Amino acid sequence: MPATLIGVPGSHPSLAAELMLRHKGVPYTRYDLPNISHRAILPLLRYRSTTVPVMRIDGRRVIGTRRIARALDAVRPTPPLVAGAAMERAEAWADDSLQDTVRRLTRWAVVHDPPAMAGFLAGARPPVSALAPVLPVVRPVVALQMRVPDAAAQACAQALPAALDRVDALLAEGVIGGEQVNAADFQVATSVRLAMCFDQLRERIAARPAGAHALRVCPDFPGRVRAVVPGEWLA
Repeated sequence: MPATLIGVPGSHPSLAAELMLRHKGVPYTRYDLPNISHRAILPLLRYRSTTVPVMRIDGRRVIGTRRIARALDAVRPTPPLVAGAAMERAEAWADDSLQDTVRRLTRWAVVHDPPAMAGFLAGARPPVSALAPVLPVVRPVVALQMRVPDAAAQACAQALPAALDRVDALLAEGVIGGEQVNAADFQVATSVRLAMCFDQLRERIAARPAGAHALRVCPDFPGRVRAVVPGEWLA
């Protein structure tokens, strides 16, 4: 029952799906598509999606981390990833809101910190890092497509503390952070872990329960964003 996982380098939802596969003990092969190009390639691979992650398992094509969690529970019920209504609400919030807040801030930052783009290629399979010599050529094209307006990025930066407060609350309530990790753990931890790639955020988040949880569930996340976020956005 091997699975095939398709993502893009530096994608926190793709990493969430990969961590769920590892947690379930399901053998898999991972393929990464260059960021932005995946929107055109996935339909050619017969996925009705332009976003990652997508997975093929047990003869099925599955789109998105929430559906991937349920598909994994169907083929390998234990240990369960989906565990109750409160967990499903946390999972949906992390997938819809937290994930996008961190993604949009990261995209803005990578455009303003050009060397960061190469860092997020580390660990890609097959090695997208082989593209490093041509990054100076392709970087402007990718950056143009990833561009986030300053106002939107500022709103994401200012929304992040409240989002982290909610993660801390979910941990205090026991919805996530238990001995048995669930789908919401993976959704939340990978987003928080990506935020910890920011030099300006790493120590602040590490001091929170949310940071400790992220490091436990997702100890490794490639990439580093230097101090490019205006200080007033983070005040």
